[in-house]
Amino acid sequence: MSGGALKEVLKEVRIVREKVERLEELVEERLIGLEEPLGDEVKAIKEYVKAKEKGSVELIPVEDAEKEK
Repeated sequence: MSGGALKEVLKEVRIVREKVERLEELVEERLIGLEEPLGDEVKAIKEYVKAKEKGSVELIPVEDAEKEK
């Protein structure tokens, strides 16, 4: 791939990323605060945040998660 084409692809990827980020912001604006989380959800969120801070969160592809079922 030529340098010019690569720059064009990079430009398009950045535009797509900006649009996805804006969509995420809109979803959060519309959904956050509509319902209070249940007790078990609050607990799960706290556990996730702790694990994330420790660096022990392991992300796996959805396809792999579905295979485990």
